[in-house]
Amino acid sequence: MNTPKHPILSTQARRNSAAPILMSRKTCLAAALLMGSAPWAVAQDAPSVQLFGNVAVSALNLSHQANGTGTRMVSGPWTAASYGLRGSEALGGGLTASFRLESSLDLPTGGAGRTVLGSAKHFDKAAWVGLGNQQVNLTAGRQLHAGIDRIAETLDVFHANADGKLLLSILALNATNTFGGFDTRVDDAVKLRAQLPGGVKLGVSHAFASAGRVGRSQSADLGLQTPAYGLGAYVLRYNSDGTQLQQNTWGLGGNVLVGKARLYAHYMDATHDKSAGGATEQTNQVWGLGVAMPITPALSMKAAYYRDSASSVGGTAGREGKRNTVALMGDYAFSKRTSLNFGVFRNSLSGALAADPTSLAVLGLIDPATRSVSGSATTGVAVGLNHRF
Repeated sequence: MNTPKHPILSTQARRNSAAPILMSRKTCLAAALLMGSAPWAVAQDAPSVQLFGNVAVSALNLSHQANGTGTRMVSGPWTAASYGLRGSEALGGGLTASFRLESSLDLPTGGAGRTVLGSAKHFDKAAWVGLGNQQVNLTAGRQLHAGIDRIAETLDVFHANADGKLLLSILALNATNTFGGFDTRVDDAVKLRAQLPGGVKLGVSHAFASAGRVGRSQSADLGLQTPAYGLGAYVLRYNSDGTQLQQNTWGLGGNVLVGKARLYAHYMDATHDKSAGGATEQTNQVWGLGVAMPITPALSMKAAYYRDSASSVGGTAGREGKRNTVALMGDYAFSKRTSLNFGVFRNSLSGALAADPTSLAVLGLIDPATRSVSGSATTGVAVGLNHRF
C-alpha cells in the first residue's frame, strides 16, 4: 500500500532543494559587486594602451652583391617592419603622460630588435616615456633626434624610409651617427618638442655620452607643415666617445602641393672628422628631390633622386667622389591597412667613393672577410606585402 506524502514534508523538501540555487545566485551577485568595485573594473579611468605595428616582407633581388647576388626575402625595403606598445594617461590640468616601446621585426627569420656596436636592443626603434601638454612635450629614453624627425616628416618623400639603408644610403651615411654604428636612433636622450603659434614646430634633443660605446650628441629642428606646403631646417652634431672627433650636419628644404603631386626638395651638408688631429675633414653635400602622386584612389607612386658630392674622402685632401641614388616605388592599397608595394632602385658610386670601404659596405659591394670589391653600383627590384595594425 502506498503511503501518502506528508504535505508539510514535501514543501520543506522543495525549499531545501531550492536553497543551493538561491545561495548560488547570491554568491554570483556578491562576486559581481566585488569585481565591479575593483580598481581594474573602472575602465573609464584606466590609461589607454595600444598594440601597433607594421608587418612588411618583400622579395628583393640585388645585383653585384659581394656575398652573393640573387633574390632573398627581406623586411622592407620600402617600409620598415616593427611592432610596439604605446599609451597615454590624462593627469589633469591638460597634462598627459605617455610612453612608446617599439621593436624592429625581421619577418624572414622571426627576429626582433637589432644589435648596434655589440649591444643587443630589443626595443631598438623606441623606448621612451614622456610628459607634456598640447604645447610642449618632453620625452626621455631611446628615440630619434629632433633633426631626424624633421627629415622624415617634412623633407623626404620616402619619410627617410623609416630605417632603410639599402635604398637611402646617402641619408643614412650623413644624418646618422658615424661614430655609433650608423644608428638611426640615439640612446640616453632627452627631447623637447614645442608647438609654436602659426603651426610652427620646434624641437631640441640631447643624448648623453655612453662610456666605451658612443659620445654625446645634440640636435635641433624648426618646421612648418600645412596642407599646401611644408618648410623645415635642422642641425645635428655627433661626438666620438673619448676623442675630439665630430660629425656636423645641417640641412633645409620643404615640400609643396602642385595639382595632385607633392614635390620635395632637400639640401644636406655634412662634415666628418676621419682621424684624430687630422687637419682635413670629409665634406658631403647632398641634394634630394622627390615627388609623390596618387594615380587612382588605390594606386600611388613615389620617385626620388639623391646626389652626394664628397670631397676629401677619408680625410685626404684632393680625393673626390659621388654617390647617386634613384628610386621609383608604387603602392596599391587593397584596404586602409593592407597594400602591395613594388619598385626599383639603384645606387652607384664613382671617384674616391668607389674605393671607400664604408660606402661599399653599406651597399653590400665589399666582402668583409676578403675585402674583395664586387662592383661600384647595385640595382634592386622589390615586390612585397605590407599590413599595418
